[in-house]
Amino acid sequence: MPELPEVETVARQLRGVLVGRVIAAITVSKAKSWLGDVSAVTMVPITEISRKSKILRIHFVNHQNLLIHLKMSGQLIYVNGAQRLGGGHPTADWIHELPSKHTRVSFAMTDGTHLFFNDQRMFGWIRVVPDAELADAYKDLAPDVIDPAVTPEYFWSRIHTRSIPIKQLIMDNSIIAGVGNIYACDALNLAKIAPTRPGNALTIEDSARLLDAMKTVIHSGIERGGATAHGEYVNVAGLAGKYQDVMRVYSRQGEACPNCGSIIEKTKLAGRGTYFCPQCQV
Repeated sequence: MPELPEVETVARQLRGVLVGRVIAAITVSKAKSWLGDVSAVTMVPITEISRKSKILRIHFVNHQNLLIHLKMSGQLIYVNGAQRLGGGHPTADWIHELPSKHTRVSFAMTDGTHLFFNDQRMFGWIRVVPDAELADAYKDLAPDVIDPAVTPEYFWSRIHTRSIPIKQLIMDNSIIAGVGNIYACDALNLAKIAPTRPGNALTIEDSARLLDAMKTVIHSGIERGGATAHGEYVNVAGLAGKYQDVMRVYSRQGEACPNCGSIIEKTKLAGRGTYFCPQCQV
């Protein structure tokens, strides 16, 4: 699943090519992937691309927006001749002809370039939302983990009464937004905190250390363009990230812990593969 650094990378890539462009036509191939009036965002200049949590926002001069959630397998790929930019879940659609059988929505620009929303599992979505309804669309999202508003005091206030495992808490977008499985595992290792430890067992010092670790790994992911776990696509220019080169524990079962050298183990927690060091994460 694309996580916050991957979605931020998509936003930065698309910002450089979509701002100022105009959508001439939209083709919706799967009705469940689209909600809203196509005419509200056609023949109107794009003014900005932004992100809140894992939701991408394409802004238009007429105060309309496209909100896009990539979910498990979504991609946004901009095509201008041989140039491809964007990203999301790595699949052969990154390099094969588009539109493909996984293309759910296609955007044709007035200058002949295209943007494709591909989604194998069809959990992702695109919605037309006017400015006046944005607050309601975002109402269930907490601040991003890298937002300055997420202070140690804020984080502590959201977890210190909760008895569920800390890994589940930090992946809950109603507490803090943007921490997916890869970065949760790595942050807990960096902070030397066991993923199964209950939230209410963390001291305020523990929570401050964990918050700092989460910000560190998320910023590292953004700097490297996110993670591309699929080996055959890790070198696709303009799309692939490099965070997998510096992952601490995620997908490193059987390797040495970067903190203490003990062997990294894998378990399942709330149905998610969870990588940790049994020696130093307590």
